[in-house]
Amino acid sequence: MSGASGVLATHPLVSAVPFFVPTFVVVAVIAVIVWRDRHRDDDDGDDGDPDPTPEPDARGSGHGDGADHAGADG
Repeated sequence: MSGASGVLATHPLVSAVPFFVPTFVVVAVIAVIVWRDRHRDDDDGDDGDPDPTPEPDARGSGHGDGADHAGADG
């Protein structure tokens, strides 16, 4: 039985590669997802609505800020 029979790598860095490669793969996948998501937001402006301004308040308060002004007078 030789001394190197159970050793798969002779250098500690070579032994550590299987532990670091999956981490880099996960980081690369997350970076690609973030990149695609950011670029998809740029292209999503064409959803059929030519005016991207928000809709007016449907309650008819006339203010359009969504605040409840019912108790302001009394």
